[in-house]
Amino acid sequence: MLFGNTKRLSQLAYCDQRIIALIEEALPIAAAQPEGKYELAYPGAFVVVANAVTEPLSERKAEVHKHYIDVQIVLSGEEKIGFSYHIDAKSEQLTTLDNDVMFFDSVEKEQFIELRSGDFAVFYPNQVHRPLCSLTTPSKVKKAIIKIPATLFE
Repeated sequence: MLFGNTKRLSQLAYCDQRIIALIEEALPIAAAQPEGKYELAYPGAFVVVANAVTEPLSERKAEVHKHYIDVQIVLSGEEKIGFSYHIDAKSEQLTTLDNDVMFFDSVEKEQFIELRSGDFAVFYPNQVHRPLCSLTTPSKVKKAIIKIPATLFE
């Protein structure tokens, strides 16, 4: 997991610059377009612009992907995202998932990060994450979720 803020991308000089470039490409799209899915320059990469309402942790499922890197950007509002580096061996060994997502009700050794406007978190394949958790009470949040094919790094 990598955490940053879209207004301070220069602090991420150690991050693969293709991820930074996709964030920079997606931000003006997310600012100008309604909810929906929009293709990005890298083949297979896209951004989903979404309005949502956060929910209590107990009502949110954790998820994992196999073929895509998730960049979860909060455009407005706030959310708490759970994450963990612990995934059971059977789930980790799977290579293909329907719609590239598998959900979990419980997560071992889950930690949390709070995201506010401009903040983002990057989750790599097999990194368990639980987005859209409320900090205190449910609230509206606008997000851009960039999906990057993991093949970009092969």
